[in-house]
Amino acid sequence: MEILAQVQDALDFIHSVDVSHIDDQLLARRAFYDSLAPLAGQVEAVWQVDDTMTDTQIKLRIYRPADTPILPAVVFFHGGGFNSGSLVSHDRPLRQLANSSGVIIIAVDYRLAPEYPFPGGLNDCMAATRWVFDHATELGIEPLRIGVAGDSAGGTLATAVGGKIPGLKCQVLIYPAIDPALDTGSWKAFANGPVITLERMRKIWAEYAAGNKQAAPVFEKDLSGMPDTFVIMGEYDPLVDEGKAYAEKLRQGYVQVTEKVYPKMIHGFFQMGGVMAQGQAVIKEIAGYLRYKLELIS
Repeated sequence: MEILAQVQDALDFIHSVDVSHIDDQLLARRAFYDSLAPLAGQVEAVWQVDDTMTDTQIKLRIYRPADTPILPAVVFFHGGGFNSGSLVSHDRPLRQLANSSGVIIIAVDYRLAPEYPFPGGLNDCMAATRWVFDHATELGIEPLRIGVAGDSAGGTLATAVGGKIPGLKCQVLIYPAIDPALDTGSWKAFANGPVITLERMRKIWAEYAAGNKQAAPVFEKDLSGMPDTFVIMGEYDPLVDEGKAYAEKLRQGYVQVTEKVYPKMIHGFFQMGGVMAQGQAVIKEIAGYLRYKLELIS
């Protein structure tokens, strides 16, 4: 495994974060994850950013890139192992994605495990997506051009939403967690990381799923109703093999799939565009895919 200089810079930053002053391990874990936000680069200005609440009290952050009256939208579910992540952790890359795509990006602050294991977070993501459809007109969103996206655990949630809510135009799955068996070749190759380890991922699935197989996309039998899908992975991510297998399973269900593995990239690189050229490139590539699938071609 060749660690690129930019990747090493990201790893050095991660290892420099100190949350030892926080006694509660869960709070420390969440503070640590939010502290990684600067890896994404500077906070870009967006034409309009609004925090709002759904009728079921789910916090949303809406990034509107232009004053165009009607735009397509993507509902985005953040990563963080189902137990961390927030509107803070993904604010910077989502600003970049909104500006680059010209699409409204709606971040969902769903409930986290272990306090709210499956299906708590998924129910929030489902409710938030339905709320966007129901309020599309007042939000200035074209209801026939709505997609979902997410990274890591958020990618897992995105594909669950994608299979349950009709009318979605597309889904973008950024290195999603698909299979709790954790027995692929990439898990054997990268059991000790970088970024996520086999031991940690076992705990993540245990906390989130609590033994419920319905929490894992690998157990979904019929994928034929899924929207067009873009699956993004990193070569040095232990999740890469299950991502590839899921992309193939989607194809077998006659879903139109675009798939890309970024060479020498690690888990989390979507959030690391401030130090990694590939982190910037993946946002641009997702933006291009969204512009095409949501019919926003200039």
